[in-house]
Amino acid sequence: VRGVASSSVRLGGFPPFLHTPPPPPPEFEPDGTPKKYPLMQPVWDHGYDWEHWTLLPAGIFHTVYYGEFAQDYPPYWAWLQSFPVWVVSPLMIVLAVVAMMVFQNAGSIGIRPKRYTIEWMQANRERERQENTNPVTRYLDRRRTERGGTWIAQYNLPWHPYWMWMRDTHDPDYPEFYLPKPGHPHLHYEDTKRMNIPFTTEGQPE
Repeated sequence: VRGVASSSVRLGGFPPFLHTPPPPPPEFEPDGTPKKYPLMQPVWDHGYDWEHWTLLPAGIFHTVYYGEFAQDYPPYWAWLQSFPVWVVSPLMIVLAVVAMMVFQNAGSIGIRPKRYTIEWMQANRERERQENTNPVTRYLDRRRTERGGTWIAQYNLPWHPYWMWMRDTHDPDYPEFYLPKPGHPHLHYEDTKRMNIPFTTEGQPE
């Protein structure tokens, strides 16, 4: 069994070698005045004066009162920590997710794949209609809509990272599937009433 002193802080322990030793004895100048040491940490004067105090365990039977002061932080961190944690945490999580999405897809900005053009998407929906792809889902979606207003995510949310700059991207090779604007990403149960152009199969292997 691991000793309490070497356990984590939340269990009341703390590795003893992390406890700082006591300060050295005071030193004096030759004239007898106390010696002053330069403060290597900046003290900010930005108008924030909050204090955050936390009770932390120290060793087995003791605790320490740990304080954080606004003057120890730059203006941007002092401003951020002036709000409660429950206010800042959701904002930081959303910003982190947005930053990850931007950096991960930055190399795709301006790229317009042919498979996501309006005509190709329409041709793919026509193929789904002819092959009767996923009929149970369309049936259930229609039944849900008949019961009242229903917002279905798969027909409305973007499902590829190029959607922002492909709202008006057409493929001139397939004019028979022309649409003025993009339709649903997948075959909607209402699409079967509006689609009467057969899917292009010329040149396809048997």
